Amino acid sequence: MTTPIGYSAAIPRHADINASIGQAYRTNKSFVAVHFNPAGKGEIVFLPEGVMLRVTGPSSCLREGFEVMFGKQFYNVFEVDLLARCSQVSEPRRARSRAVAA
Repeated sequence: MTTPIGYSAAIPRHADINASIGQAYRTNKSFVAVHFNPAGKGEIVFLPEGVMLRVTGPSSCLREGFEVMFGKQFYNVFEVDLLARCSQVSEPRRARSRAVAA
């Protein structure tokens, strides 16, 4: 007979998510992000001011974070940094539908 030493429970991540997947943001200030190379080694980088980021999903590496795309690279950022240091970009529906069709 075995006795469990602990129990696991699923904790929903981003239950009160404020950033939407696919949403674009423009940085108001430079801030820190984590970039992982193909070997899985992470490095801290600064995302520059005034660039466009697109949310691609929740971060698998940072709790309370998101994966964003800048250029052709993926970065992991904290939700608080994304929402406090960026402004949401509204795209016209036509531009968004063309991007999906491409």
